[in-house]
Amino acid sequence: MGLKENLRSARKGCKMTLEQAGDQIGITKATLQRYESGAIANIPFENIEKLASIYQTTPSQLMGWEGDALPIL
Repeated sequence: MGLKENLRSARKGCKMTLEQAGDQIGITKATLQRYESGAIANIPFENIEKLASIYQTTPSQLMGWEGDALPIL
């Protein structure tokens, strides 16, 4: 899954509305909806960190990077 799917899934998993999550990190529910729909692709990293914190996950998991390791040369 990509970032937008992970954001929505994590929020739903925490049983939070767009408004509740947005309020907790200081953005509007409309902005968070745009993050989740992919309309805003360049999400400030500090917002990803805040969302990861309230969703009890890591920024890497939200970004879909967790578990992806670089090959050892």
